Amino acid sequence: MKIRVWSLAAVAAVSLLAALPSNAASKALLIGVGKYDLPNNDLPGIDLDIENMKHVSKIMGFAPGDIKVLFDEQATYVGVKTALATWLREGVGPDDRVLIYFSGHGTRVHDPRPTSASGVDDALVMHDVKTAKVNGHGTLVNVLLGYEFGEALAAIPSKHILVLVDACHSGTATRTLALGNHRLGEGTGAIKFLNYPDAPTGKTRGIRAHAGTENYAAVSAARDDEYAIATEHGGLFTLAVLDSIDEASRGAKRPTVADLRASTTAYIEKHTDEQSRHHPVADGNKALIDAEINLVPLRNGNGPTWAALDALAKKGEPLTIKAGASELRIGDEITLTAVVPRAGFLNVVAIDSQDRATVLYPNEFSPASDVAAGTFEFPSASMGFVLRATEPAGPTLVVAFLSDKKVNLLEMGIEGRDTAGKMEQTFTEVSALATRAISVEARHHGFASGSVTINVKPASGK
Repeated sequence: MKIRVWSLAAVAAVSLLAALPSNAASKALLIGVGKYDLPNNDLPGIDLDIENMKHVSKIMGFAPGDIKVLFDEQATYVGVKTALATWLREGVGPDDRVLIYFSGHGTRVHDPRPTSASGVDDALVMHDVKTAKVNGHGTLVNVLLGYEFGEALAAIPSKHILVLVDACHSGTATRTLALGNHRLGEGTGAIKFLNYPDAPTGKTRGIRAHAGTENYAAVSAARDDEYAIATEHGGLFTLAVLDSIDEASRGAKRPTVADLRASTTAYIEKHTDEQSRHHPVADGNKALIDAEINLVPLRNGNGPTWAALDALAKKGEPLTIKAGASELRIGDEITLTAVVPRAGFLNVVAIDSQDRATVLYPNEFSPASDVAAGTFEFPSASMGFVLRATEPAGPTLVVAFLSDKKVNLLEMGIEGRDTAGKMEQTFTEVSALATRAISVEARHHGFASGSVTINVKPASGK
């Protein structure tokens, strides 16, 4: 019998530039628009982008009360302009950090300013976008023009602003493309550009590096002649930001904004082919682009993924899950036992001491999540794999979720797929899509959950 090994295996807190005192007024504004008033322009996965950026914001050191979300109907032109002009300025000083994130459609419009040299400006498309005629041109209203965004940034007192934009400015491609042969799995991707009759063409960029006096560093998803992609798992650029920050934190690195641009570029290249590839661009103050990002490593369960799944595990009818040992040394095998109160769909997740969450069950060897009532022990001899403790040492939280409705977290994973979109690894990491599925089931009757903590210690002699 072929035996596979799974390792009970990192995420860290990130702060742009120096760490701040506890009374600092750092703020994060997260804007996501997946639903639009203009028909046939909705985008998939924007809610997952927001969930992923909440996670990123927390590991960047922003407290929950410092994070403001404007999503779909909240993300109107007036709502976003107001948040930029009021909430994002209130109590913020020069040394405070500010994060601004947008996920949704980008577009180009005729610049209404008579002094505009090109006559064209980039724009971020808000929920209440409408078509209109302005100065004889077909255009869009209720979009945040590039120069308006630039003026709003200049008016924020902070000198340490990070802007992340998961949208595009290219209208040169069709709106939908197949992604069935990529590591994101089966499905389609939507281009994050809102096209319309009389849309102008040409290269533009609403925010760019100039004399080095700007108060922001910005990374946007694509070049002017490219298009960003939204998928059912979230925007490729946002997934790349999440992955890049996680990996940098696990390696105890201090990346710059320029490093972030490079690492997101590499992630997108890995997950796309030449047809759908786009290249993030860094703009703004060169000193901020080249400045290091401080990493504050998370340890021993002090992470947003641990907190979220631990909270979910407390919401259901009690479900008993036991480990063969409460302490393991690296290299030890372990068996888990769940007492299943009724037939349903079981998912078991492990969160290690550095906040990486992995789906233990179902897996490649046991891909179905349905189980019968009674004692469920795994891995069994027939399953063809073992669970073995490896780095990092420290506490590992194992949570089990039983739902009446079908949920299969293995199928919702992103990584661990081959170029055909098929799962190629025994286990997969938990995605925002998977977390949302469990969250939805936790609100329904017929949801049971439980957890157990295992302490992983260094191997003997270390």
